[in-house]
Amino acid sequence: MEHIKKLYFADKAGFIQLAGLLLLAISLPFSVTFVQAGLFLAIGGGMCRLKREGLIKNLPSAAFGNPLFWPWMIYLAAAILAALAGLYPLRSFAAFNSDFLRYLAFASLCLFLTKENEEKVLPAYLFAIAAAALIGITQSATGLIHGFDIRAHAFAHQVRFGEIMVIGLTCALSLLFSGKALAKRTEFFALSCVLLSLAALILSQTRGAYLGLAAAILAMFAFSKEIRKQLLIFLVIALVMGAAFALLNPTLSYKVLSIGKGISSAVNTNQKAPDTSINTRLELWKIGFRIIKDRPFFGVGASNVKRVFHDYHPGPLAGQDSWGSLHNLYINQAAERGLVGLAALFLLFSAMFRTAYKNFASNGGPMSLWALAVLPAYFVMNLTEITFQHVHTSYAIFLALAVSMNSAKRKLESPEFPVEAGF
Repeated sequence: MEHIKKLYFADKAGFIQLAGLLLLAISLPFSVTFVQAGLFLAIGGGMCRLKREGLIKNLPSAAFGNPLFWPWMIYLAAAILAALAGLYPLRSFAAFNSDFLRYLAFASLCLFLTKENEEKVLPAYLFAIAAAALIGITQSATGLIHGFDIRAHAFAHQVRFGEIMVIGLTCALSLLFSGKALAKRTEFFALSCVLLSLAALILSQTRGAYLGLAAAILAMFAFSKEIRKQLLIFLVIALVMGAAFALLNPTLSYKVLSIGKGISSAVNTNQKAPDTSINTRLELWKIGFRIIKDRPFFGVGASNVKRVFHDYHPGPLAGQDSWGSLHNLYINQAAERGLVGLAALFLLFSAMFRTAYKNFASNGGPMSLWALAVLPAYFVMNLTEITFQHVHTSYAIFLALAVSMNSAKRKLESPEFPVEAGF
């Protein structure tokens, strides 16, 4: 607190920048509105600081120098092309605002997350993850006590909550298994975050998030040989915890056991889906493929799936008259933006992963491992949701990437920052 007080009196622009970043980090599991408010606060403070220091002129070189600048520009250009060629251009151009905001969030985090800011922002983010997890666990436990099946969700949709927990859990695991000497309180805090977010993830009953966690663990296992023993211990704990919760709640047991059947029904059209949720997704994907077949190059335009839904499915689906999402980012983007838009998305995602890999290879710190491990999880979770288009999850991924890129740029080993941060 003393440092923050000094910062306020010595550098008000820097204080506003840090306050915005902290608001963004704390709000990530909870509120889109506050996340975006934090983003604009950080940008305002950061720009004032740059102007005061005479560094505004360096902004173009900083933007162009970002390794993901051109993949982002290609993605945004493809979105504009899809809007121009789509069925309802005005609606698609209105949706372009969200695309641009995602880029702005990523670029701003890369620009304004200094080492000193990271030392405060990352603990704040993990604290928020732990708090959201505890709320979700309490919800689910209260339901079980009263004989109700309540999925952990805190203040988000249950599926989104599960995805949020995967991203936060991967961060806490990367810190805990960093192989670096951590202060005792840092180690205790990281372990607490791991256990709380793992429990909350299990209780969210989100199958896509379960698969995402599996992808993150596999990535860690593949790219960081030093922590394989710890990962195996974590897997045993996860399985024991999952089995214990499944004994208390048969629905949870069903959700886990039906994953294999769901995957099988997705690849085998002759096999019936195990439940309504999976069957609805499969039907939405079929609708998406029909849209792609009709408009293969530029799609129907962003946010226009809902406008054309009745053309491809005249009646209600799963009790809902129309759907605005096809519950698969890749099919959804191809339907709305065509194969050109899908190619641009793949280019962006591959550039993200390539950048994260280079950062980890050059730096090897825990936050570089976080970015490298969480991206495969993110790509997998987008198979059953349009996670990339949601602020709670996409901005958290940008946070991981920005920290990874900045750490690699500074060429610092990272055990000091969590210790100095006073977790």
